[in-house]
Amino acid sequence: MKGAVPSPRSGQDGEGEPDALEVDTIAAAPPILSLRFAPPSLPPGFVVRSRIDEMLDAARGGDVTLVCAGAGYGKTLAVAAWAQSVHRLDRTAWLAAGEGVGVAAFWHDVIVALRMLPVVADEARIAEFMPGPAFGDSDVAGLVDALSSLPETVTLVIDDFHRLTSVDLLKSIHRVIECGVLTVHLVLVSRVEPRIPLRRLQVMGRLREIDAAVLAFTPREAEDLCARIGFELDPESRERLMNRTQGWPAGIRLALLSATVEYGGDVHAALTGFGGGGKLVASYLLEEVLARVASSDREFLLATSVTPVVCADLAQALTGRADRRAILEQLVARNVLTVRLTGRAGWFRYHPLLREFLRDRLTIERPQEISTLHRRTAQWYLDSGELIPGIRHLVAAGDWLAVAKVVGKSALPLILTIHAGELAAALAPALDVVERDPRPEVLLAASVVAHHSRDFVTMRQNALDAETALLASGVEPPRWAQVIVALARMVAARVFTPVELYESANEVLTVATGASRNELPAVGAYAVIGRTNVAISLVLRSEFGRARVHLEDVRVEADRAGVGLTSAAANAYLALLDVIAGDLPEAGRRSDMLAKLGVRRGWTQQPQLLAAYAASALVYLETDELDTASERVDFGLDLVRHGSDLPAAVILQIAAVGVALVRRELHTARAAASRLRALSASCSGLPLLDHWVAVSLARVELLCDDVDSAEKVLAELQASTSSSSREFGFELVTIARAEVLLAQHEPRAAFDLLGTPARYAAHRTLVVEAALLSAIAADRLRLDSIALERLGQAIDAAAPIGAIRSFVAHSEEIAGLLARYRHLNAEPSELTRAILVRLKAADAAATNVPATPSDPLTERELAVLRYLPTMFKSAEIAADLYVSVNTVKTHQQSIYRKLGVSTRRAAVDRAREWHLL
Repeated sequence: MKGAVPSPRSGQDGEGEPDALEVDTIAAAPPILSLRFAPPSLPPGFVVRSRIDEMLDAARGGDVTLVCAGAGYGKTLAVAAWAQSVHRLDRTAWLAAGEGVGVAAFWHDVIVALRMLPVVADEARIAEFMPGPAFGDSDVAGLVDALSSLPETVTLVIDDFHRLTSVDLLKSIHRVIECGVLTVHLVLVSRVEPRIPLRRLQVMGRLREIDAAVLAFTPREAEDLCARIGFELDPESRERLMNRTQGWPAGIRLALLSATVEYGGDVHAALTGFGGGGKLVASYLLEEVLARVASSDREFLLATSVTPVVCADLAQALTGRADRRAILEQLVARNVLTVRLTGRAGWFRYHPLLREFLRDRLTIERPQEISTLHRRTAQWYLDSGELIPGIRHLVAAGDWLAVAKVVGKSALPLILTIHAGELAAALAPALDVVERDPRPEVLLAASVVAHHSRDFVTMRQNALDAETALLASGVEPPRWAQVIVALARMVAARVFTPVELYESANEVLTVATGASRNELPAVGAYAVIGRTNVAISLVLRSEFGRARVHLEDVRVEADRAGVGLTSAAANAYLALLDVIAGDLPEAGRRSDMLAKLGVRRGWTQQPQLLAAYAASALVYLETDELDTASERVDFGLDLVRHGSDLPAAVILQIAAVGVALVRRELHTARAAASRLRALSASCSGLPLLDHWVAVSLARVELLCDDVDSAEKVLAELQASTSSSSREFGFELVTIARAEVLLAQHEPRAAFDLLGTPARYAAHRTLVVEAALLSAIAADRLRLDSIALERLGQAIDAAAPIGAIRSFVAHSEEIAGLLARYRHLNAEPSELTRAILVRLKAADAAATNVPATPSDPLTERELAVLRYLPTMFKSAEIAADLYVSVNTVKTHQQSIYRKLGVSTRRAAVDRAREWHLL
């Protein structure tokens, strides 16, 4: 099924999973991010509003509560007060949304927040889910499954929801909400209406809303607040307070604060000088408050407003004040819109209204100091190991040279972790700056953003332009710049010119290994990334022994360096090496382990797993489980759109051709071959792919009975191939040439060319194929005993690894020979019985394929059919046609049945063959 998450192979339990994949060492949030996972403490005099608590209590699992109002309505504190009550504390997870957060990082933070709850902490399914940078639709399904496994219903509060702006992120949140996870009550706290469609939930009774009208203080609550902080209001002042503020909680607090500071507690006098509401009230009152505080305290407030959260040490770095902790504590005690954060001791946050006002005043009064303050903040974060917040403040300071240094020296490996989206968001301003100021450091930052956006053309061009500018200075570029350029060149080679991968990966390795940890603190990660790509290039160059040694080492080293996805990539290419060696059970175990790992961790869309999907498709092809092989192909080809691994994509398309060949679907095979030609056009010069692609294309020509074209394809390749090589590709071509000779009715030449099956011992599936073709050639030459001997060798070689494809592919030629073999072997092996069953099924399928559909498609089925060549999922087709998803799936199954196919891709090819599309 297209887009479905691959399921584990039957009979495989995934045991023996490499330790290197069990831990994602950069998955844990950096310390500063831990502040997101706890609500703020309640300020002095806080008024509990039981009516709001009752509304929150009324929600059930699967419901969404939207708490939406402008700044100053006490949304966060109202929900925090509810969450921190004794009977709710253990079942309420808190997450404050971060600026620029990507899809993967957001859901990772959700998992971290949930795991902090005692009722969730030991839940294995949640603990294993660690989204990768390319978190996609299929991973949302895995996330929903993980959330549904929670032992009891919990509440998840997402504060500052309005800060989430990524279209992809909002789409994924909507998908989770639509699934109605019964174990999670979701509370969204936002200043504005979320940009996700929630009104359907309202119709279904699953949406509860707490808006500004509900959050506004009633006269009784306003009076209660005044009494708690020491104000006794006469009826006239109380009425004036409510009329001027309209119950706006921030306005009431500011009026009381202004009265304390300026008017000696006279609220009536404090309210005489302003009218209106919202920010106008806030600005007036804050101006009044700020004008009356000591100048040194005012400077403290202005300086610390450049950062969203502040602690005593950071405040000292910004202000030099030794009494910084006392000032922050006094602000809380005096109720000056400052709260403590419970996530980490000693951290504080100004109310958004106060911070916005302070930043405005700082911009007006001391604009020349802003860059300096951001640099100090950045340095404090970087000294604390907080790379992304440090980069954000360096960007705010406009110090692009420092930004590029931090990225090249330490932060760039984060692009392979869940923090990739945050890193790219922090660097995103470079895209605007580079247009008017293309300095090398800005170009390098922009190249990282382009990589995250999968704009590899721009990534490469920006990096090369930066390198040209650096070299023009006549001074050798610093290591941090060299490594960014080398990595960009290496990624570009994987995407556009894989033949250059070996050289470019070695360049990364050379830069990394030649640097000290002082020059490149992330040298370990860079060395592992470089070595992994060297190993992949060795696979493509058919240097399998060297490649395996590198890949086995990388599996362990990658995890130590904090790049767990690189470890997954190493295992994926090891699975391909297992396929090439013919160790199908091990290849299946390894690739299915990676598929299950992808589902468990939310990595199904990661390009690092593309080679694993290719290996899995090839295994199922060889074992003649063609429907499952097609599923793997379709899932992998969907991933190609997100990926940066062209060689793995080519191998995946080779598997697609193989499936069509075994099924003898002529039109599908031609279409798959055409896609293969287009995809492999940039891969010329890589021995493994050159041979494998040529053999696949030649076999399609043979299926079309165009023997001359098949011979031509192989002859062109043969002219450039060294006969001294006995690697997989060369032997594969030898076998394909033998097939051509058999098609040309030259069995003697084919038999002599193939030689003995022992020649192919390094590649067990080739032993099966060579022995089988040799048996066919001998049978045509009337060498009966040799034919039976070679058939027995093919069966003996195929039995331990379950390799049935070759027998099914040549079913017509071996039917009589296999009958004689069975007659001489009274007790047929399990494999022989399986082969006979498959041969009967293949013959039945071949004879039952009509030239046109015997049962015409209905109008509605034809409407659905027109969507199948697109990338639309079932849900999107359903939305377009205004029907349910189940209706679409029913029509799809009917289309498959009428067209005599079993996959979406085959349905498209058959429909085109019959001119239905």
